[in-house]
Amino acid sequence: MTTTYTSEQIIDLLFTNSGKFVSLHTANPGATGANELTTGVDANYARKAVTLVKSASGTVYQAKNNASVAFSAAAAGANYSVTHVCIWSAATAGNCLAVLPLAVALPTVAGTINTFATGDLTVLGD
Repeated sequence: MTTTYTSEQIIDLLFTNSGKFVSLHTANPGATGANELTTGVDANYARKAVTLVKSASGTVYQAKNNASVAFSAAAAGANYSVTHVCIWSAATAGNCLAVLPLAVALPTVAGTINTFATGDLTVLGD
């Protein structure tokens, strides 16, 4: 079990500073961030910047997006489902910091804009 102090440190050190990005994944990314959407599948795809803010949930700290995150409209010919999102340390390459499975896959075709409302993306510090 992680202590409350350790939970807060995890969130502070890894998630609440600037320079975090959200990625879309079409299958389980595992611990490395695999299966990220590529421009070969959707020419308009790019990771999106995100600002995460800390809050406490009982004895566990968490970080949530403090504003809506909207991806560009899917390009012509796009046809895929988003099953996971990840939080990264960079807009390209970088380190995968967290893997967040979606409760329901997001079917995406040309013109679809995948959007996550404020607070939808939650990382627990446990």
